[in-house]
Amino acid sequence: MLPLIIKRIGYALIIIAGIAFVVSAMTKLVPGDPVDVMAAGNPGMTEVDKARLRSQLGLDRSMMDQYVSYLGNALQGDLGISLRQRVPTVQLILERLPATAELTLWSMVLALLVAIPIGVVTALRRDSAVDTAGTVVAVLGVSTPSFLLGVLLILLFSVQLGWLPASGYKGSVIAALPKAIVEGRFDLLWQKARYFLLPSVSLAFGLMAVNARLIRSAMIETIRQDYVQFARAKGLPPRTVVLRHALRNAIIPVITMIGLQLGNLLSGAIVAETVFAWPGIGRLSVQAITTRDYPLVQATVLITAVLFVAMNLIVDLLYHVIDPRMRHG
Repeated sequence: MLPLIIKRIGYALIIIAGIAFVVSAMTKLVPGDPVDVMAAGNPGMTEVDKARLRSQLGLDRSMMDQYVSYLGNALQGDLGISLRQRVPTVQLILERLPATAELTLWSMVLALLVAIPIGVVTALRRDSAVDTAGTVVAVLGVSTPSFLLGVLLILLFSVQLGWLPASGYKGSVIAALPKAIVEGRFDLLWQKARYFLLPSVSLAFGLMAVNARLIRSAMIETIRQDYVQFARAKGLPPRTVVLRHALRNAIIPVITMIGLQLGNLLSGAIVAETVFAWPGIGRLSVQAITTRDYPLVQATVLITAVLFVAMNLIVDLLYHVIDPRMRHG
């Protein structure tokens, strides 16, 4: 496994370096000057002051010089200083990353808790009314944009019923869980968890639909295999045949999709975070683009790339752990 890991990490580093170059080039092509944006809030800034500021920020150098300098600093953990907030971009991202990470976790858990039973049941009862209902739900999930679903959920559960908050974030549920269990203060845990429900559902609905159809297709193919038929012929209980033999092997292609979905969610569910005013990476990147904060844009995209590539690397290695055929191959 060690040569494989080294090889995959090498590929990942090349991809990240290429992404950093593309982002560095694209930010220079965006109309507007970040110094002019900064000067808008300081009417007393002269052209000489602007030129001095451009020199301090390195904006007067060539694109290649800026890229080489940026990449060298990034390898040392320095992703630059935010032009608007004048603090390290890494600090801003680390402040927002926990909110996005936990929203990603709960969205994926919710999606899988619904998708796995639907996928298994619709595969076992193929061409029945249950299968048709599952197909309808999947089509709705794939075709409904997360922002539209988010707005509808806000109108129903926040505006009309008043059950859940429409926006905001009150801290981590996972961090509060140990204290809530020890002290029995589950009311405080609910006060935090209720802010996760609407954004998690809006993100999980589409993921659930995709994963449910993928699990269904994989299960239909798996239950036809000889080893599943042999397990049935041995007289094993149907639950054992389905869960231990069929589902365990059918879940392998689903892992690829889960890895891609986690990468997308960790990189920042931009639309959902904007709709629910969620203080995550996605909303931070939108703010950076709006204010032409080039260092922050580059930092958020680079962190996004690292997270996405890391998730795909983990999925690639999990294949070799779950499927023995990959190791021997």
